[in-house]
Parts: sequence; C-alpha cells; structure tokens
Amino acid sequence: MSVSNITATNAQTVLTTAGGSTIRGRAAASTGNSVSAGSSHLLCGYFYLTSFGGVYANYRSFMSFDLSSLSGTVTDVTITLKRANSSNFPDLYFLASEAGNTLANSDYLDGLVGASSYPYTSDVTLFKDDACVMNDGGSAGDTVTFTLNAAAVAHANAVIGTSNRFKTVIVNTYDYNDTYDSADDSFSQAFAHQGVEFESTNTDTQGAPILNLTISTVQGVGKVTLDGSKIQIVSGKFLID
Repeated sequence: MSVSNITATNAQTVLTTAGGSTIRGRAAASTGNSVSAGSSHLLCGYFYLTSFGGVYANYRSFMSFDLSSLSGTVTDVTITLKRANSSNFPDLYFLASEAGNTLANSDYLDGLVGASSYPYTSDVTLFKDDACVMNDGGSAGDTVTFTLNAAAVAHANAVIGTSNRFKTVIVNTYDYNDTYDSADDSFSQAFAHQGVEFESTNTDTQGAPILNLTISTVQGVGKVTLDGSKIQIVSGKFLID
C-alpha cells in the first residue's frame, strides 16, 4: 500500500444572488451568477440580510484533482481542508461533481451529478454518508480531514491514470436538505458571507484542498532462479520439480 497526496487543481465557489425573493429561492436557482466573486476562499455558508429588499446568496464549492500520474487500485479516500476562518457552522455535505475543469455559472446546478432541479436531495450521490459537523473547535489555519465513502473510492478508481479528474462539491445542510425556509428565522443578519470557509486555489495552491489516496499496487515476483530444477507443463499448469 502507498498513500498519494494530491493538491487540488481547481477549488472555487459558484454562488448565486438571484432567483426568487428568499434565500431558499437562491438555493433553487438553476444557475449561478458568479464564480468566487469577492473572496479568495471556498465559501460554504450563506449570505442573509433582509434589509434593502432582501440580500441573499447560496454557495457551492467545487474541487477537482488530477490523478493522471497515478496507477493502482484505490482502497481509501480522505480529503484535507485548511480552515480560513473560525466559523463552526453550518454542517456540510460532500457530493459527486461533474463540473467543468474550468468552472462556469452553469455548474451551480449542472455540476451536481444526478441533479436536474431543486430540491436535489434524492438525486445526487453522496461522497460522505453523513454530514460533516463543523462545530469542532477549529480555528483559522487548522486542517480538518474527512473520510469519504465507497462511492468516492469507486470514482477515484474510475479516473485514476486518466485525463478525467476526481471531482467533488461541498454544499451546506440547508441547501442539501432544502430547509432554508424552516431555518432562516433563526439566522443572524450580516452584510457578509456567514459560515465556514476553507482555503482555495484562487490565489495559489498554498493551503488548497488535498485528496489523500491509499493505493494498492500489484508487485511483480521478480527474477526466479531454478537451481537444478525443471519446469513441466501438466494439464495447463506449471510444475517445478
């Protein structure tokens, strides 16, 4: 077994500030209207301000990893993220992604494997079976590692050694579970993104997400020396006398 640590080729956020008249309407939008606007971080929360007629935004953070130089069978996948702030909310989900190698606004919905409309909860593929609880006491600069599931391992094995990338997306619990309407009465008002943030690839790869792959490789037998022995083929089998 060996472990390969692959830094993200691309890690950016697609967001929307349009669609409907509520924050749930932003989540239900069919397209984004900006890629990583105004921030160098992966944004994983929401923007909620009822003043000025209502200012709302929902964020989805996409990552892709180039595994073309690797070979073997992947048996385990984890992902390491570096905190860019000390927020402890909201809970997060990792989903399978089919976003472009260069993100576009259309990837806001089209980049979620299986999703064609909102809510998408029952249509997408989870890359971690349960939510990532961010209330762990972490601070800016800390790293956090999550173990991904069998679907993520299968995806890694499908793309390893090819030009296709390993892709995943982070969405928050209100977006994934379609619970903005029932939860937003308790949200604080702020003229800024609210929620956990991670380092991205917007400026450089320093601190960017890292995909950690445990890989099993087939080892050759090497040179075999026969000292006074003979090889016979009997019924299709090799026998050494």
